[in-house]
Amino acid sequence: MEASQAYAALAERMGYPSSARFRNILEFIMTPDQARMAVELPCPPEELSPRVGLPVDKVNAELDLLYQKGVIMPRNFETRETYRFARGMGQLHDISQSHWNLDVYNDVQLKQLFELWEDFVRKEWEPDRMPQLMEAQAPRQRVIPAFKAIASNPNMIPADDIREIAKQSYLVAVVSCACRKRKEVVVTHCNKSHDVNCLQFDRSAEYAVNRGHGRKLSLDEAITMLGEIEDDGLVHCWTNSTKMTGNTLCSCCVDCCMNFLPMSEYGVPYTKVYQKSRYQANIEQDACSGCQDCVDRCQFDAIEMRKVEGSKKFKAFVIPENCMGCGVCPLVCETEALTMELVRSPEWIPQPATV
Repeated sequence: MEASQAYAALAERMGYPSSARFRNILEFIMTPDQARMAVELPCPPEELSPRVGLPVDKVNAELDLLYQKGVIMPRNFETRETYRFARGMGQLHDISQSHWNLDVYNDVQLKQLFELWEDFVRKEWEPDRMPQLMEAQAPRQRVIPAFKAIASNPNMIPADDIREIAKQSYLVAVVSCACRKRKEVVVTHCNKSHDVNCLQFDRSAEYAVNRGHGRKLSLDEAITMLGEIEDDGLVHCWTNSTKMTGNTLCSCCVDCCMNFLPMSEYGVPYTKVYQKSRYQANIEQDACSGCQDCVDRCQFDAIEMRKVEGSKKFKAFVIPENCMGCGVCPLVCETEALTMELVRSPEWIPQPATV
């Protein structure tokens, strides 16, 4: 197959056969020979060699480079056998931009890669995705409250506690958030957090450690990092079920997130994608100092300042329909006027789907 045909086939596989912007990304992350290999996968190197007209050692070297670039993934991360091309745009988006600790690109090339993705994501992928999200019948993810905000609640269940979820994993790693890093390099530095705060569990953690774009964490290190993430004001997002195991914990903000940011811009309700937690912010008016720190902290416009009747003071009020129950607002309330109130039963969190 000619290289041009290979690029076209891969673009069609990702759902963007006519996109010049996406074609630019493919041509950046793959040489013509690599594109011809990628389109043939999965295929053993010995069979791939005659198809692309290259010796087996050259094929293996090119496949390894594609693996380092985050374009292809092996079934077995230790032996790196049975490579395949990215399953979907989301996977290619995340992995091809995650290069913490890797030397695949120099700084100039990495910035160019981020610029290409930013152009495609903002001008094509987001406009295409937002109408689809608007039609969602049920949220696929849910917000998990900051454990620092609910730790003293006697009715907290394991599915409410991100620390308990971390404890169920046999391996935890941290990687660089593709969304935040791209925004930091191309647009502006995010004031919510550093870019290395995306936690990977189990098989995804294996991938991160073996590829080298992530760092293995002990359980204590992971829990400490989760606390730092909450202090940064980021929102924990997990699969919308009581399932305690999974691959990736996203901790997001509306400045950078590939979901939150465009949803806020296109008017897609957050609840189309994210189930609220079982908690809701509650403010004790007598204790509120009117500092507005919680207003600045909230990413969902769920807290506003109102003038208190009979007083010249403005105090914070919760807008219940907007509150996602993320729990990061109490962490900046110095008077402890703001707490998280349990407002939903355990049944609020769906049971895992059965096949």
